[in-house]
Amino acid sequence: MRLAASVALLAAAVSAPAPEPAPDRIFFNGRIWTGDPARPRAAALAVRGDTLAAIGADADVRALAGPRTELVDLEGRFVAPGFNDAHVHFLVVESVDLAQDQTVAAIQRRIRDYAAAHPDRPWVVGRGWFYGAFPGGMPHRRLLDEAVPDRPAFMTGYDGHTGWANSRALAAAGITRDTPDPPGGVIDKDGSGEPTGVLKESAQRIVRRLLPEPTDEDRYQGLRRRLDEAASYGLTSVQNASFQAAEVPVYERVLAEGGLKVRVYWAVPFLKDASPVDLARFKALRARHRGPLIKFGAAKGMLDGVVESGTAAMFDPYARTAGAGALNWSDADLFRATALYDREGFQILFHAIGDRAIDQALRAYEHTAQANRTSGRRHRIEHVEVPRLADLKRFRALGLIASTQALFANPDANTLDVYAANLGPARAARAMPFKSIDDAGVTQAFGSDSPVFSLETLKGIYAAAARTTPAGTPAGGWQPHERISVEAALRHFTVDAAYASFEESRSGTLAAGKLADFVVLSDDILSPPTERLLRARVLRTVMGGRDTFRAPEPP
Repeated sequence: MRLAASVALLAAAVSAPAPEPAPDRIFFNGRIWTGDPARPRAAALAVRGDTLAAIGADADVRALAGPRTELVDLEGRFVAPGFNDAHVHFLVVESVDLAQDQTVAAIQRRIRDYAAAHPDRPWVVGRGWFYGAFPGGMPHRRLLDEAVPDRPAFMTGYDGHTGWANSRALAAAGITRDTPDPPGGVIDKDGSGEPTGVLKESAQRIVRRLLPEPTDEDRYQGLRRRLDEAASYGLTSVQNASFQAAEVPVYERVLAEGGLKVRVYWAVPFLKDASPVDLARFKALRARHRGPLIKFGAAKGMLDGVVESGTAAMFDPYARTAGAGALNWSDADLFRATALYDREGFQILFHAIGDRAIDQALRAYEHTAQANRTSGRRHRIEHVEVPRLADLKRFRALGLIASTQALFANPDANTLDVYAANLGPARAARAMPFKSIDDAGVTQAFGSDSPVFSLETLKGIYAAAARTTPAGTPAGGWQPHERISVEAALRHFTVDAAYASFEESRSGTLAAGKLADFVVLSDDILSPPTERLLRARVLRTVMGGRDTFRAPEPP
């Protein structure tokens, strides 16, 4: 009997699970917003490896500490899941950055200074100018000639849909008064028929094909800079809405070095006539990169342009720009390609800004749902800037995601004097309808469309909640009926963005067993007033359990 008892005790000891090792780090004395409805608030969390080992009350979590566990006192700071930007164009190589310049003089000065500092470059290239900086909402080649008279120069607008060329660039590209508009593009011409230097949509390619190709080292340095920037804003994940094959080895290089500071979900091109070779290449990328740091699974297509230049496809004509925009696809081509990518298991992301383009995207998804009988793809419409509000119920019926951009609702001069003016009052009243989307029960994921706008998530949350500029203008807010709460905006940058990239099982909320991706802020942004967001700072960003950013200690 004694032998049997000993054998039983030994068997029990062998079969009992080994105790979990102590956490590597415990963060305590915090104000933690988890995003998890089962435990919305907590005071402490424990990290083991790249995972959250526990989350809860201070005493419970601190009791897990071992002799080598690092204890981090949060000193009452606010903690949230790491921010996830659901729509970016992440890798940006160094060029003239015009995003901060709001006047013609400032734009010309920055371009002139950059050209002088880089005399060996055969082209002067930049991006980021706003339509509202120029009289009438558009630049002219003469203004760029004044800044760069000695060589070709090409500046892309902040939204990427309009280019601005100087006279030397037009000459190099062979663009004259007799050059016809290419399919899907416009070569803007003045009253006498001469090109103004403004190239809309596909017309940019006539010049872009001449631009010097960035080197791998240019791309590598650009990626490293963007990773540092993203981490400093609290981002732990981004969803890359553009694809260049030459960028993939650069990401893989940084991955091999252990230098990726965000998780990247990537979209491949959505082609009109994707060949078996194309699809095999895209599926090979999807098979090779399944996460947790790089993952392929989406395909991005462009259905229309933008409001400012009058290229977003609308049902009714613009108030100030001729025409009503145009669709980039015929229904037949779009429906065929959508069904193909859906059958191949890709999540589809359609850029659709105007109400007519949004309707076309919805019809393509409706056709595909009926034709393929597939489900669970979580297809998306990107931007959704000016939908017919009645169409939002179609999003929900199809299980679509509205991928919107919070900072697009910042009512600066560009928004009010160009964007809203071109829409006219009735359509402007339903532009960036964040609250209407939420009220319709549609999953809404927030992004920045960076470098169109800044990666600064806190600024995006403020714009969505306040619908004023940081200076508080206009009084009462722009389209204030579409304001949402700070907490709703925070959910769109965390919980909903994770769902939009199929990551909700391991990120987007803070819970035991999920990835240790979180951000520590200086202020509790969920406490009023909304203006608290303007002074809040990112103090620490943690991705996979390791610090990717630490704010400098105050002197």
